[in-house]
Amino acid sequence: MSVEEGKNNLGKLRCSNIFWTVFPHVSLILSLVCYAALGAVLFRHLEGKRVPDGDYDRYLDELWDLFNNTKLNATEFRGQLKEKIANGFRLEWLQNPDQWTFTGSLFFCCTVFTTIGYGHIYPLTTPGKVVCMLYAMVGIPLMLLVLTDVGDLLALLLSNSYKRLRRLSRKRLCFKPFWVDPKTPDDAPPSRYTLNGELEIKGPLEITQVLKAQSSVKRKSLQLRNAEIFNKIIAMENLPLVQLKRSMSCPQLDQLPPSKSIPAFTGIGEELDKLNVPMTLIVVVVFAYILFGACVLPNWETEWKPFDAFYFCFITLTTIGFGDLVPSHPNFFMLTSLFIIVGMTIMSMAFKLGQSRIVSCYRKLIQCISGGMVKEY
Repeated sequence: MSVEEGKNNLGKLRCSNIFWTVFPHVSLILSLVCYAALGAVLFRHLEGKRVPDGDYDRYLDELWDLFNNTKLNATEFRGQLKEKIANGFRLEWLQNPDQWTFTGSLFFCCTVFTTIGYGHIYPLTTPGKVVCMLYAMVGIPLMLLVLTDVGDLLALLLSNSYKRLRRLSRKRLCFKPFWVDPKTPDDAPPSRYTLNGELEIKGPLEITQVLKAQSSVKRKSLQLRNAEIFNKIIAMENLPLVQLKRSMSCPQLDQLPPSKSIPAFTGIGEELDKLNVPMTLIVVVVFAYILFGACVLPNWETEWKPFDAFYFCFITLTTIGFGDLVPSHPNFFMLTSLFIIVGMTIMSMAFKLGQSRIVSCYRKLIQCISGGMVKEY
């Protein structure tokens, strides 16, 4: 096999490893996209063909008769009008079948499995309600799985990027001054290096000095090793030889098959400690994305003020979803849905990174309050 063939095989192996590493994550995202498209087709078929009943038209006729009643004075007219609106009007009359287009149905599916639920669009037919419940039972766990998977990837990416930037900044700060000559002259004083505050090395050293230093360090490490082994032997001898029973008060537990050791819960959050990202950077990333959405959305939601767009993005990405501000342009529902899903993955990343900082601060607080009595938590 030639060198070029070996390089080609190595390149193919790397591409294959990258493909099979990315494949599960991409497949999970594509499954969510396909599931959203399937829901859009179903709800468009179920709710888009609904025929409105005549109750709304009869209600409008009653209001028209009330307006044309000249026997009522202003006070009586207002009282009867308030009563008609409070008791006779139904919100479902505002649900127009024409809004169940493919993009409108897709946006509805996005509000279902993201648990936002604006409430401006919802199914009215019995088959549509049944399908909505079944659709949510599968869609919500799938969305949570996507958020967890992509959020973990983004958290690792941001954490690794932050660590690399810190390393680069440290390397740039730790430079040699320009006034130092790289070649030390012969009449310069010998350099001194201190190791652990015990061993001081003056340079340049002779070979005999190097051997003496190595022998002393080796002798000291052997002494430490022997002391460690001796302590372990003493600890093993102090252990009781009699095996403790599983239960002294309930002998029936001894008849059960031996189980695995119970895992200690002291390791909770240790993996999160590795994601060391400052809280300031997390907040900046989240609000930068919200600000990006607040700058983009008013381009088609022209009736919104800049603060309204910012408020809508925050309420939406935190899955609060009051429903007081709702997108009204169906041609851009797909872009809005994409913005919501990407934003929720960023929020998932922020919650994971923020959780690591909160766990770390909480541990320090517990240790400070307990005066060091709680070592692990």
